Amino acid sequence: MRSFPFRHQARLLTIAVVAIDEGWELWISENDRRLAYGGRISVDQAIAGWRVGEDRVMELAEEVKSNVLTGKLAVAPRPPIDAAPGPTEAAPPS
Repeated sequence: MRSFPFRHQARLLTIAVVAIDEGWELWISENDRRLAYGGRISVDQAIAGWRVGEDRVMELAEEVKSNVLTGKLAVAPRPPIDAAPGPTEAAPPS
């Protein structure tokens, strides 16, 4: 699977390219968890770009990354860290 990693607000995010019927979708993800939809490229668009030496998937990925970095596209916040200790973890001293 093709992907484009980048850093944003101390987080390592990835634009993942996911194959769908007749094209590809771009999703912003973190640790394989989808946070936001980035866009879609059809097979026809990709082939048309390839014929003139362009990579339409990479172009859309760069646009999505720019939109995240400038705040035009919001991503889901980082999930909260569970403060309760698990069954095998020791509780912090009080």
